[in-house]
Amino acid sequence: MRRIALRTRLTIIHTGLFLLASLIVVGLIYWQNRQRILGLRDQVSPRIISAPNAVPRMYTDQVFGDVLAGLLLQSLLTFLALGAVAGVLGWWLSGRVLRRVHAMTAQAQRISTANLHERIALDGPQDELKELADTFNGLLARLDDAFQVQGRFIANASHELRTPLAVTRTVIQVGLSSTEPDRVRRAKEELLRSNDRSIALINGLLQLARGERELERHDRVRLDTVVENAVEETDAPSDVTIDVHTEPCEVLGDELLLSQVFRNLLDNAARYNVPGGSVSIRVTAHGQLTVSNTGPVVPADEVALLFEPFHRATDAKDGVGLGLSIVRAIAAAHGGRVAARPRPDGGLVVTVEIPLSGTATGRRPTASSRPST
Repeated sequence: MRRIALRTRLTIIHTGLFLLASLIVVGLIYWQNRQRILGLRDQVSPRIISAPNAVPRMYTDQVFGDVLAGLLLQSLLTFLALGAVAGVLGWWLSGRVLRRVHAMTAQAQRISTANLHERIALDGPQDELKELADTFNGLLARLDDAFQVQGRFIANASHELRTPLAVTRTVIQVGLSSTEPDRVRRAKEELLRSNDRSIALINGLLQLARGERELERHDRVRLDTVVENAVEETDAPSDVTIDVHTEPCEVLGDELLLSQVFRNLLDNAARYNVPGGSVSIRVTAHGQLTVSNTGPVVPADEVALLFEPFHRATDAKDGVGLGLSIVRAIAAAHGGRVAARPRPDGGLVVTVEIPLSGTATGRRPTASSRPST
């Protein structure tokens, strides 16, 4: 069954309401005039009948009846004329109102993944339709950003995955073409390293994908406990000193993901450090986690790039460049934010803020300083 067009429905509604109002007004006018005419007849008829050469009452009633009939006919004609005018005006007004909707629909239909940069240009006053167009433009902007990020991610992931596969192929060819035990052993070791890199890359991609999804768990998590447990289990270099200071802090989220945030930060801080360097970890009662380290000097213009997938520091020789991207994705999924700044004498300070679930109570702030094991 074909649906009635919106313009037709608006016209019917407008005309129907106008006719209803007109019917009430015309009916009231007719009723008031009829009452006045009948009252006038009752006053005049006795005088006419009692006068010399009087007209019979039946004729006077017929005259007043003809007057009332003429009044009723004029009222109906007026009612129908007003209805026709209301229909035409309703059709015209609804067309003007819907003209902007049609323009917005036509522009939206032309937008696809190939031209997400285009926006709906809607002229007119700042009304509900303009607000709808602005909202749709905001959605297009977010989709455009998401598609660009996805495109860069796919391109970078393809490149990063192709590299270890090419290395693996080359090593296998060398191993197959040689019977020398040393070359075969070196080939096996290289295959193992390449395989480890592939596994690390795939695990990083899975963690990044999981961090970018909406949270499935919203548990009350003691952030200070998560940090302390992760520090106890760290395998950072033995010559790196880790200084920890935590305050009771309870946040809402996924404990496993929050643990991954800190492990990535701690792993980066320990890996990209200097011999005999240090890592400082702070957890405040306000849901702020700060990890800073000594290390090479990081240019200020490179800090923002460190959060991009597959981006590694200039002098980095290992890693897959996903650690800080995962941190940012997981923090955003928890409604938090991440910021980083370089230290003047080398190293980086990364701050993660996670919204609190309520007032944390429990242990007093704890502090420890120890060489990592």
